[in-house]
Amino acid sequence: MEFAELLKRRFIESVILRRGKSECTKGNIHLTAHHLIFIPEASSGSGELWMLYSNVNSIDKRLTSSLSILTLRCRSLMIFQLDLKCADDCMDVYNAIDKLARPGSEEDLYPFFFRPRNALPDAPVLDLQQEIERLGGKDALRVTTLNADFKVCTSYPEKAIVPASVTDEFLKRSAKFRQHGRFPVVAYFHEPNGAVIMRSGQPHCGANNHRCSQDEGVLNATLNRHRRGHIIDTRTSSMAQQHRQKGGGVEVEAHYPQWRRHNCGLESLDTVQESYTRLMDACADTTSSMGTWLTRLANSNWLTHVSQLVQAALHVMQCVDTEGGCVLVHGIAGWDTTLQVTALTQVLLDPHCRTLAGFQNLIEREWVQSGHPFSLRCGHTSVTSRSERAPVFVMFLDAVHQVMRQYPCSFEFTDGFLIKLFEQAYSSEYGTFVGNSERERKVMDVTKKTYSLWAHFAQQNIAEDFVNPAYYKNGGALCPSATPPSIELWRELYLRLYQSTDCEDLVLAKARQVNQRLADAKQIVAQKKEELLKLQQMAREQGLA
Repeated sequence: MEFAELLKRRFIESVILRRGKSECTKGNIHLTAHHLIFIPEASSGSGELWMLYSNVNSIDKRLTSSLSILTLRCRSLMIFQLDLKCADDCMDVYNAIDKLARPGSEEDLYPFFFRPRNALPDAPVLDLQQEIERLGGKDALRVTTLNADFKVCTSYPEKAIVPASVTDEFLKRSAKFRQHGRFPVVAYFHEPNGAVIMRSGQPHCGANNHRCSQDEGVLNATLNRHRRGHIIDTRTSSMAQQHRQKGGGVEVEAHYPQWRRHNCGLESLDTVQESYTRLMDACADTTSSMGTWLTRLANSNWLTHVSQLVQAALHVMQCVDTEGGCVLVHGIAGWDTTLQVTALTQVLLDPHCRTLAGFQNLIEREWVQSGHPFSLRCGHTSVTSRSERAPVFVMFLDAVHQVMRQYPCSFEFTDGFLIKLFEQAYSSEYGTFVGNSERERKVMDVTKKTYSLWAHFAQQNIAEDFVNPAYYKNGGALCPSATPPSIELWRELYLRLYQSTDCEDLVLAKARQVNQRLADAKQIVAQKKEELLKLQQMAREQGLA
């Protein structure tokens, strides 16, 4: 069925849009195949609102004899209320959004239909060999094509970085020993001491302590007689033991004698999802007293989960930077909490990951291409069950925000950039976060049929909106506090419905103007210096100096 066939009404007049505490605008609604467009009356002075149906998380209706009300709760954490005069109009809008918000497949998502008005620049291409050279690991690392055509691991990309001394045969045997074939790959090389951070799926040791000599060889290839390794299991000890009884589990100490095991204690995804739901309910509560609201926030345990993630990244950073040890990070499959920890650790260790281009590279390399199931976790389609949804990527962005708040001048990008990534992960016109793996995106031909979010950000006028004017490159590692008093609610995101950004935007605009004037002044000074050098040269040639 064509999308248009689900639209009984395309244009509805005399609608009142309410958002925030008191903002109220009168106008008309226009329904398209993918958008609800609110067009305000000319006298209101407000701009149009374009809302993708996929951005709607839930829709409630309330019909009375005099007024019909629709309440749209969005994945972007905004809430909109539409007041319509006619109950039939209300039902038509309700049914259209309810059916179009979650298509049956990824190929029915808006990115496959979006066409930009202006040509976009080419999206940056991730080159793993260049990444190795940037990190200074060209003698220790190599790029393997073992997974060409995704024949070894369906959730890995076709190319991966591995220790240079490890053969593809060892990797192939290791893949059979690891969950979903996710053999150990290198996520980061620490040039000051040559330590590496690897990630993988859990081993299939089971209750009988099975072993794989090739897997042991892959890990030991990163060590030497002076260096020990650390296996960071993101799960709690009890969760790891439960998976051991099911055939998974943890590396047996006797088989990996040079490796110490640690448990981060990150909670299961269903626990985190429940926590996030309670957080959203608390943030939408505008009627409770302050004491009750703070209790609801504390009982959500969301800040505890974020704190635990920051602590886990700090632990990995200490193993690598302070102790000079190599690290293997894994949880169960290696595509959720594993990526949270490895990506956040790189933000702490690598100044490049704190730049606008470097952070995009990190998201592409550690999240998109490494097989984080965005479509499942973000619930892009109607076939995704609620048990598969989880705010994994949101928690990572929240943890980055906590670090940014403590080191506000060490990041080239602003908080607004993180919020933009959050919005785009759940509902977007670009295909970057479509699908659950590179294999799925290749089958859907996402690269050719959709446009890249990174190409959007590559536009000069777009990138400028997310540049931190107070940025000053910090070449060292960051060591944020993860204690409870140091982890605060991300008000700009979770309370954005009630937060005004006018003051912040004004400050950023003024700061950018100052920076631009400073850059212009430096350019003028450079020109004057060049002119002075020329005059001095002429004076010497004429014997005047």
